[in-house]
Amino acid sequence: QEVTALAEKPVLVSIPLLALTGYILGESGAPGRLVRVTNSLLGWMPGGLAIVSLIACAGFTAMTGATGITIVALGALLYPALTQAGYPKNFNLGLVTTSGSLGMLLPPSLAVILYDFFARTSMPSGVIAPTLGEQFTAGLLPTLLMLVLLAGYSIFVARRIPASAVQEKKSFSWQELKASLWAAKWEIRLPFVGLGGVPSGHVAPSEAA
Repeated sequence: QEVTALAEKPVLVSIPLLALTGYILGESGAPGRLVRVTNSLLGWMPGGLAIVSLIACAGFTAMTGATGITIVALGALLYPALTQAGYPKNFNLGLVTTSGSLGMLLPPSLAVILYDFFARTSMPSGVIAPTLGEQFTAGLLPTLLMLVLLAGYSIFVARRIPASAVQEKKSFSWQELKASLWAAKWEIRLPFVGLGGVPSGHVAPSEAA
């Protein structure tokens, strides 16, 4: 009965739609444009490239709702760049394969959608379950905390790399920032559809997808 109810759940229409969205974005060059934006903002910092990887992967997961698509789309782009910048290989592998999960608590997360369904079906009668929007709102602070902690660790790792192994850091450029924002003018709007619309209840996950 639970399987039948799961298949008939309207919100689950978002799962194949978000997966399709992720593959379209991956093939369209959106990951490269997203990395360019974050790199123009943070690439000048100590450990900037690693922090760029964290934010880009979390942001792309927030666009697609799934971390696997993020690893496929961004891994081939970020891993060689991190290696070339002098970061340890084990650190690079761990960063690329896990940073996508940072966005799994952000809407429209497939994991939270599935959890919401199964939690409601197993709730005792009379217990008021939090809405899907409330669950997404509750995930914002933990996601921000994880980003801050991992960014701090990335800076710590970057400072331990011998200076001779690190490429010269680029200085901040307003011109590059404007150019990267213009190039990604469509993609950078997508997370706001989920982050703003789904938790507030104005947009359903299937509509966001």
